[in-house]
Amino acid sequence: MSGTSFSDESLWGREPVETFPRLDPDSLLEDLTEPQRRAVLQRGGPLLVIAGAGSGKTRVLTRRIAHILATGDARPWEIMAITFTNKAADEMRRRVVALVGPQADRMWVSTFHSACLRMLRANAEVLGYQRGFTIYDAGDSETAVERIMKELNLDTKRLSPRSVTAAISAAKNEMLSPDALEASGHGDNPHNHRIAEIYRLYKTRLMLSNAMDFDDLLLNAVAMMRADDDVLTSYQDRFKYLLVDEFQDTNGVQNELVMMLAARHRNLCVVGDSDQSIYRFRAADVRNILQFESRFPDADVILLEQNFRSTQTILDAANAVIAMNVSRHAKNLFTEGAEGEKIRLYRAGDEYDEGRFVASELRRLRTEGSLNWNQMAVFYRTNAQSRVLEEEMLRANIPYRVISGMRFYDRKEIKNALAYSRLIVNPRDEASARRVINEPKRGIGPGAQAKLGAYAAENGISFAEAPHYAKAAGLTGRALTSAEKFSFMLDELRALANDLAPREMIDAIVRESGMGDALRAENTDESYSRLENLGELASAASQYDTLLDFVERMALVADSDQLDGGAGAISMMTLHVAKGLEFPAVVITGLEETIFPHRRALSDDAELEEERRLCYVGITRAMRHLVLTHAWSRTMWGHRVDALASRFLTEIPPALVHDLSTFLPTRRTNFDPDDGYTGRMTEFTEGRAFGTGAAPPVRSTGAEKLNLIVGDHVVHDRYGPGVVMNVDGEGSHTRASVNFDEHGTKQLVLAMTPLRRA
Repeated sequence: MSGTSFSDESLWGREPVETFPRLDPDSLLEDLTEPQRRAVLQRGGPLLVIAGAGSGKTRVLTRRIAHILATGDARPWEIMAITFTNKAADEMRRRVVALVGPQADRMWVSTFHSACLRMLRANAEVLGYQRGFTIYDAGDSETAVERIMKELNLDTKRLSPRSVTAAISAAKNEMLSPDALEASGHGDNPHNHRIAEIYRLYKTRLMLSNAMDFDDLLLNAVAMMRADDDVLTSYQDRFKYLLVDEFQDTNGVQNELVMMLAARHRNLCVVGDSDQSIYRFRAADVRNILQFESRFPDADVILLEQNFRSTQTILDAANAVIAMNVSRHAKNLFTEGAEGEKIRLYRAGDEYDEGRFVASELRRLRTEGSLNWNQMAVFYRTNAQSRVLEEEMLRANIPYRVISGMRFYDRKEIKNALAYSRLIVNPRDEASARRVINEPKRGIGPGAQAKLGAYAAENGISFAEAPHYAKAAGLTGRALTSAEKFSFMLDELRALANDLAPREMIDAIVRESGMGDALRAENTDESYSRLENLGELASAASQYDTLLDFVERMALVADSDQLDGGAGAISMMTLHVAKGLEFPAVVITGLEETIFPHRRALSDDAELEEERRLCYVGITRAMRHLVLTHAWSRTMWGHRVDALASRFLTEIPPALVHDLSTFLPTRRTNFDPDDGYTGRMTEFTEGRAFGTGAAPPVRSTGAEKLNLIVGDHVVHDRYGPGVVMNVDGEGSHTRASVNFDEHGTKQLVLAMTPLRRA
């Protein structure tokens, strides 16, 4: 068995011991709908649960697990449940323990990454890793790739490290090795060859540093089980029941992992909704759920269509929009609750008018709807849209929070303290060593670091180990003294880690590294604010038993995990972050062509379907109140351009909508558009006050009425003559692909394009 140890699996093979109260299984079926009951009771083979938004899928999953335990079909440690966020995993575990008892906590309930990390920690030697390997975050990966590119004398301005890192990540999600990636190119593609070369070196560098990136946690878990049949068999034997939440969001590696683990018992239950697959940019593949029945022809399929969250009006709007998609499991959400008020629609003159209306509407909902600020949310398609909205919130004195990336953990002082923590846990962590070897400044500059790097490469060691050999590496003077002190300090901190709690370790890192002294020496408001941030980091660390636990948790935290339902402020976030959340009142802004749906989706049917799913997700976050807005004019890249109302608005039946807009005359100036997506520049009537309504719709160029067909010859005001290659859509949403003689192929929205027949 390759010397593999399963030290953290001490419960394997034990006879069941009934230490939690015996439950009446039938009690777990109370207050469930008939489809939910069938999902809980199903046994013996694959199960696909198509769970519409707000249909109680978490209840079904937790009741199913509890029922399996209550009937004795499996012991807690024979169940694995996988979710996509730590928050969802914690909630599922809490619910099952509340139903069955504390022994249920011995189940594996975790995210994909956490589950893979746990398996790799127990069996890392199979792949040649040590168990204390470090997890690289996105910043670490990009830094490592950039370093490799510089070593290869590549121009990082022409080929950015970020794009290379993204390409490597995409390859890993498709389970492509460097050689396979290179072979997947077209002929002798030099770009593909270069990416593969960097990928190959990056992979070697990670192994040398005893480190894995996020993608490796999944990829290496699969590789580990492929490499050692005993490891694979042990996990297949152990997990009699496997449950996967949000299956529509799985990528190729995750799908393969699930199939491998479920191959023995075939008691695989996947829960998801093809209509809520919105993470294609993260390599999620909606085909995994759409093709589940093809992979398992004997699978039971159960549809959960009853919604327990939203009013029927909101559900009717969501149903109408998503029905336009082709790649989906057909279903129709319904509720036994109220019909609810109509959806409020505001057509703003520009983004500032939109922002003022949103602020006014939030205040109205607070007074007339008796809602607290934290019961309301504003969604937008891209982060850039938040700027104007934030300005208007400030002007209206409305408390708000922007829920976006891990902003706290992106701060320099926090990343430095975490890098020290990681370096203490894993002495070979190159990325962390390079980050903090001269932070705070201690005289180990680029020249000295280059010597350490060269010595490490020549002697087959990690850069992180090189300061131990600073003199042999050729360092002299202050650099030599500082490198030796740096190495000694880390050894001392590692010794302390055996006795100090994680919170105390953060204090020790801030003190011994010199970070605290350096910030106090600055004696500025900002420097003291940074010290307060480090204090907050220590508070966060106090929740963990070991420094390793803390470091790992920090690497696995998700965006939406930060949401605090008790905060007295509205929540502002992108539609992607909104997934999995719900609010009594929701405002969705920027419903315009090229914004939502996004520009890139206008010429890609698969992308357009994903945009529509994103709209469906946004609509179904609303419980009682839904407000939609768009602007007739918006500033884009420094230019004010006309906008076209989103097709998603036209897909909602008018009977469901209360249109709040009135119109004022406008005057227009000529504006030569950059491409087929921009319209004419608009000047709104001066002095128009908020609340009097929006500008009239964009004046069409008339090109959508040309009834173009493939092969027609046309002329564009800017691009000149061309030939129509493809036409789809109808009315103002008609699109055409035109191959211009001198400008190549362009994707055009005809109503906004100055196009005529040749």
